[in-house]
Amino acid sequence: MRENSIRINALELKNVDILNSEAPKEMTIVLDERSLNFDFDKSNVKPEYYDLLNNIKEFVEQNNYEITIVGHTDSIGSNAYNFKLSRRRAENVKAKLLEFGLTEDRIVGIEAMEEEQPIATNETKEGRAQNRRVEFKLVQRESTPVANENK
Repeated sequence: MRENSIRINALELKNVDILNSEAPKEMTIVLDERSLNFDFDKSNVKPEYYDLLNNIKEFVEQNNYEITIVGHTDSIGSNAYNFKLSRRRAENVKAKLLEFGLTEDRIVGIEAMEEEQPIATNETKEGRAQNRRVEFKLVQRESTPVANENK
């Protein structure tokens, strides 16, 4: 597992110990293999993942994070096609987070990793399904000065 990453089921995000301690300045949320995956050659966010995205939205807001959404694919298809597909996946997740009320300024980036960072083998159907996913990179926001109201 990558440094500064936590593997969780985002439906249980509210129960993560990090909420009861000082939040790290940077982290990557790598969802478990049952969370926010995509069907083969698809980029639509399924309704079954809406609760998960709402939990992520709340976590980002409550802990003062900015978020980068990272799309991934399995290894089937050309690099160029998978780049576009992984980007569409990240963009569709962004659209849902905005629809659920996350403000645009919280989303600081979209990345398309295509098949470059698999979390499972691409040799099996099950492994490829796990690799068709998004991840979330979170960076804690710097404190912003309060505007002077007497101007």
